[in-house]
Amino acid sequence: MFNLIYCEFLKLKKSHLFLALAIIILLPPILLFIKYHAEYNLIIWDMYLFQEEIISTVLINLPMYAFISSYIYTREFSYNTAQTLFSYSTSRTKIFISKFLTIITMTSSIMILQLLFAVLAGLLLPHEALTKGIIVNHLKMNLYILFAQYAILPIAIFIAQVSRNMILPMVYGGIITAFSICASMLKVGIIEYLPFTYPIQILTNSFKTNIYRQDIMIINNSVPLSSVSIVLAISTFIIGIIMCITYYLKTDIT
Repeated sequence: MFNLIYCEFLKLKKSHLFLALAIIILLPPILLFIKYHAEYNLIIWDMYLFQEEIISTVLINLPMYAFISSYIYTREFSYNTAQTLFSYSTSRTKIFISKFLTIITMTSSIMILQLLFAVLAGLLLPHEALTKGIIVNHLKMNLYILFAQYAILPIAIFIAQVSRNMILPMVYGGIITAFSICASMLKVGIIEYLPFTYPIQILTNSFKTNIYRQDIMIINNSVPLSSVSIVLAISTFIIGIIMCITYYLKTDIT
C-alpha cells in the first residue's frame, strides 16, 4: 500500500498541482499580513486566526479539496493510462484506497500548512504573546473542520468517477460552498441535517465575542456539532465511500 501511495505522489510531482496549491495556501496569510500591516493593528491571535480560518474554510478549502480529489481520480482517464493501471496484479480496491489515502495526506498537510503560515505571518507583525494553548485550540478546531470536510469528500470523488472530468466536481464544490454560506447566514434549523454546512458550523460554534476586548475569542473545550450532526456526518462518509468503491470496482475502463 505504501508503494501505491508513493507512486501517486510521484505522478503528482510531475504536474503543476503542488505549485498551484502552494499559491492558494499562501494567499490568505499574505492578504491578512497586508491588511494588518497597513492598519498598524496589534494582532490578537484568536481574532487574527479566525479571519484566516474564515477565508480558508468558507471560500477556499471545499472547492480545493474537490479539485484535488477529481484530479487524482480522473487523471488515469485523462491521460489514457487506466488500462495500464488496472492491468496490474494489485486489486482495484487497493488502488482506490491508495488514492484516497493520498488525498487524506494532502488535505491534512494543507490544513497544517495553512495554520502554520498564518502564525508565521502574524509573528512578523506586532502581536500579543503566542501561547501553546492558542495553537492547540486552533489546531483542534481545524481538525474538527477537516473531519467534517472528509464526510462530504466521497461525494466529489463519486462525481469525478462518473463524469471522468474535473469540471463537475469543481461545480459541486462551488455550489455546496455557496449554499452552506447562505444556510449558515440564515441560521435555519435544517442546517443541523445538512453535512456540507458542518465545516462552517464548527467554525462559528467554536468562537464567541470577548466582551472585555470587543473582539472574538475561541471557546475552550467547545462542542462544535450536535450528536445528530456527528452521526449524519459519519453516515454520509460511509455511504459515499461504499458508493465510490462499488463504482470503482464495476466501472468500464474503455
